[in-house]
Amino acid sequence: MAANTPKDADKTSADCPHCGFSQLESPFAKSTFCRKCGQHYSIEKLLAKEISSLKGPSFFDKLTKLVSGEKIRDISCFSCGHHQQVSSAAQSSLCPQCSSYIDLRDFKIAGPFGRSIQTQGEVTLSSKADVASAKISCGSAFIEGRLRGTLLCTGEARFKVQGKFLGEIDANRLIIEKKSEVEFVRTVKAQSVQIHGKILAEIHCSGCVTIANGGALEGVIHARAINIEKGGIFSGELFIGQEEVAPAIAEVVPVPVVVKPLPQKLPIQSYAAKALRNRPAKGNPPPN
Repeated sequence: MAANTPKDADKTSADCPHCGFSQLESPFAKSTFCRKCGQHYSIEKLLAKEISSLKGPSFFDKLTKLVSGEKIRDISCFSCGHHQQVSSAAQSSLCPQCSSYIDLRDFKIAGPFGRSIQTQGEVTLSSKADVASAKISCGSAFIEGRLRGTLLCTGEARFKVQGKFLGEIDANRLIIEKKSEVEFVRTVKAQSVQIHGKILAEIHCSGCVTIANGGALEGVIHARAINIEKGGIFSGELFIGQEEVAPAIAEVVPVPVVVKPLPQKLPIQSYAAKALRNRPAKGNPPPN
């Protein structure tokens, strides 16, 4: 849930562990009923599991950031899409366009998790992660575990998964790592796709789909272009080209207008005199 929603500031998001539905509850509530599936679940136990599932940065990660030093990275606002540059050491920021709060923290999940995440940092799902969040919005992602919600990634999303993947993917750049054998149950949307492992999916890509050496794709591709390197395999239906989308604001084309002068109006007396002249004489038939 966006942090810039003042009317819901006194409530917390509680995601149902049974169906993944996200609803707002009082921060003092201990349990609740899901408004979608009607199942009862404990908010206290859910929060306890989520806290234990979240892992802080390791010593190696801290050392890597210390050695690499401060860098500048590009981020975008989830509310208005405005792009800006911030320091890699920053933990939060404000959008200069719409003043929305932007979280820049990294999240590493290594167990059950049911809360929604919105950050321009990196979200990592380890192989033991089981995420039932309704939506995860992030700057970049590395996925090894299970996800049963929607992943919206404004940057690079890397997958190293074995088996079925139930989540919905919408990423700027999607990379399927080597040794991956994954079946995407839902349609995959991305600006560009690179496949180094084996996947079964329906892909809608506005850019190029690249199947690298050793990569294999079975399914349906809707893309502007496809690049199959030597050693890559593709089996399925291929639709090359992008449908034209009507712009949100149509271009206004000036149309020449010819203005003709209106006929001069006759005075009322002239209309009356004309009517009297054309009236047939009494006893005579009207002219044909």
